[in-house]
Amino acid sequence: MDVRPAQVVAAQSGDPAALAELLRAVWPDAYRLARTVVADHATAEDVAQDACAQVLDALGGLRDPERFAPWFLRIVVNAANGRLRKARRDRTLEPALASSERLSADERIDIRNAVDALDRASRVVIVLRYYYDLKSADIARITQSTPVTVRWRLMRAHRRLRAMLESGAAVAPSFGEQRYADGPQTIR
Repeated sequence: MDVRPAQVVAAQSGDPAALAELLRAVWPDAYRLARTVVADHATAEDVAQDACAQVLDALGGLRDPERFAPWFLRIVVNAANGRLRKARRDRTLEPALASSERLSADERIDIRNAVDALDRASRVVIVLRYYYDLKSADIARITQSTPVTVRWRLMRAHRRLRAMLESGAAVAPSFGEQRYADGPQTIR
């Protein structure tokens, strides 16, 4: 996310041009993270719009402009979870891990399917860590957990991914709506 603290301060002061620039800068990340959680294009757009509207309302309350990114990503995750609770559905993840250029197309598909098979909490920490390159402390703030819990979830997700990829258990693609065994849940 390419947002400078000066942009945040200018937007907080009520500068309409700075606010518009800030929203343009965060929109792609809002959409990507929402898509990670809800997986449906239209729903992800709605969630991203809701999150941006919440940012407009709450931006004045942000005390530390340096912490804008984790604060904003938490708003997106909360909006996505609220949408899932309301709709009572859980769909596939658009994983960030599959974008690695060092992997073949088949390997990227295998990784995507393996990440899709993880529970939602594990998927979210994997995406925040490897796509957004966030540290455990930032992920903890976003997921409203502790850094220790985040590291534990990452370790558990790595083990599950490795096991699935070695056994080939998660390589069959799923078409249409996919529901996870863990069902809708709030990330904590």
